[in-house]
Amino acid sequence: MTSTRFFMATSGALLVVSVLANTAFAAPSVQAGLSKTELAKVKGDVGVAMVDTTRNKQYMLNQSKQFPMQSVCKLPISIAVLRLADEGKLSMQEKMTIRKADVLKSLRSPIKEAVDAGKTEFTIRELITRTICDSDNTTSDLLIKRAGGTGEIARILSEAGIKGVRVDRSESVMQPDSMKIFKFLKDPRDTAAPESMIELLQKLYGGSLLSKESTALILEDLFNCRTGVTRLRAGLPKGWKLAHKTGTGADVSGQNAGTNDVGVIVGPKGQTIYIAVFTKGSRAKLKVREALMAKIASKAVAGTL
Repeated sequence: MTSTRFFMATSGALLVVSVLANTAFAAPSVQAGLSKTELAKVKGDVGVAMVDTTRNKQYMLNQSKQFPMQSVCKLPISIAVLRLADEGKLSMQEKMTIRKADVLKSLRSPIKEAVDAGKTEFTIRELITRTICDSDNTTSDLLIKRAGGTGEIARILSEAGIKGVRVDRSESVMQPDSMKIFKFLKDPRDTAAPESMIELLQKLYGGSLLSKESTALILEDLFNCRTGVTRLRAGLPKGWKLAHKTGTGADVSGQNAGTNDVGVIVGPKGQTIYIAVFTKGSRAKLKVREALMAKIASKAVAGTL
């Protein structure tokens, strides 16, 4: 197994990034790091993919199974928009208008406060930040629209070599669909396989998906993500950082549509761990799902996963 090292400047610091090349994913091994008892607490499906490039170590569980992304979809959406910017088809300083009627009031949308206060013009750069850092559904759907629709985003992702990560619907369509929970959990649309998300993260952090400027831009937002503080981030020791995106679905008929956290863990000495944790159909409380994610991050950093 070989590794390639990249040097990337972001947020004023130089990060040493190691990306595994030609990674051969191992068969799932629950005994290696997560007990059956720990997994059973979720009362639903769990998918994990972890690649530790410093130790040349990995852990896989249901890694090829598709899981609903929920708001994790905002990461590939933002990547698609940034690829359009790299091609000169749009500008980060381009402004879009958001009226009160445009705000998705039934879904998470912190931008509502700014719109209610009278602000109507937002740059695409600001929309990406709100989409990643705040998981704003209104801004996410606007980015989809500006990119030319979900079909165009799918084309861009495919062109970038991203497979196993699907963006098929806007949040305004997907979230109401998730209320039909039994059908939704079997729907292949807007899903990702843990191993596919890891590959996306490796390409992104390694600098092969976007230009240097666009890579630094989205990593800044991912490091500043304000959601999921009790998930992967809660399992990190002092001095470790996390660039990540979360996703949280609704609880319907006693089942959760999906609770996820995916990202890159960076240690104080440049250690790099790619990690993706997905759950679906869980009948456990949110704190139980999040506790498992924190434990997985803690084990990954300790080298015991």
